[in-house]
Amino acid sequence: MAATKTFDPSTLIAFGNAAAGHDGVLSDASGGAVVKPCTLAEIAFYESIAASHPDLAPHLPTYLGQLALSADQTAAANVIESGLVQTATGVERLHGRKLETELHIVLENITAGFKKPNVMDLKLGAQLWDEGAKAEKRARLDEVSAATTSGSLGFRIAGMRTWKGPSAPEIPGDLTKYLEKVEESGYWVYNKMYGRKFAADSVEEGFESFIHPQGKSEDELARAREVLEFFTSDVKDIQKAFEGKESRMYSASILLVYEGDVDEYHKTKKLLTEAAEKEKVEEEDDDAISPKLAAVKMIDFAHATWAPGKGPDENAIRGMRSTASILENLLKKLDA
Repeated sequence: MAATKTFDPSTLIAFGNAAAGHDGVLSDASGGAVVKPCTLAEIAFYESIAASHPDLAPHLPTYLGQLALSADQTAAANVIESGLVQTATGVERLHGRKLETELHIVLENITAGFKKPNVMDLKLGAQLWDEGAKAEKRARLDEVSAATTSGSLGFRIAGMRTWKGPSAPEIPGDLTKYLEKVEESGYWVYNKMYGRKFAADSVEEGFESFIHPQGKSEDELARAREVLEFFTSDVKDIQKAFEGKESRMYSASILLVYEGDVDEYHKTKKLLTEAAEKEKVEEEDDDAISPKLAAVKMIDFAHATWAPGKGPDENAIRGMRSTASILENLLKKLDA
């Protein structure tokens, strides 16, 4: 079990690539790790993966330990009590309410290795509350589920962040209310209501706006096809892995990430292909972060437990199946 330890808050900075989740998420200076408020249950779940379920480890961010940050230390790390963060471009608000706890978990930063990461957070399950939730919370979350694709498909788009480039297209009028902010860097950050507007027969539109190319150049089409193939394969692998486990993961998410800069995508692809052909990887510093094309991980285990004798978590797995089906369908449409 990783020991709780103190940490110099001066080395932490605000994490700006979150697509959804609680306020107060930080990153180390290298960008290779994220530090986020957590529950004891989440710590226990990650530690049990290494101890008893190592086959699941490739599908989760690497667990790097835990930290004890006091409220004063957290504030010193540029997190303000109102849920605002100080970044290089000014004061911004991250998604969600702040989780009031001194306990923080340290995890691999899934968006590290990307120049312009496009990120989609898919919250799994029709039932979004665990057995310890109060009646009021159960009723509120049941209303959200019934009114969204959480109820009909077993997942919903909880957040999305896409890079549109320095010459971003004009924002359609009907999309304005769903954009939390449009950054000068060319990012569109969608609020939580964006995913709630979709029904089962329209949610593909959300995936299309995330993955499908804008200009439909040959390079963009090639990237979209490869990303869809990768996402589909990895989501199915995650589904298969958890079908063999007896767990309950209320409000866990699948995180989809890919390189949003199409030129950088193909440059990285060439470098990785050349390295594979030479069957070697150039020596790098321990702190160096390798470039990536795409990534799929399960995240958010604040309400996750093992459930021996109760069978697989069909609540979450249904959402995985729906996600894989939509990705497959998008790939077929793209090929057509």
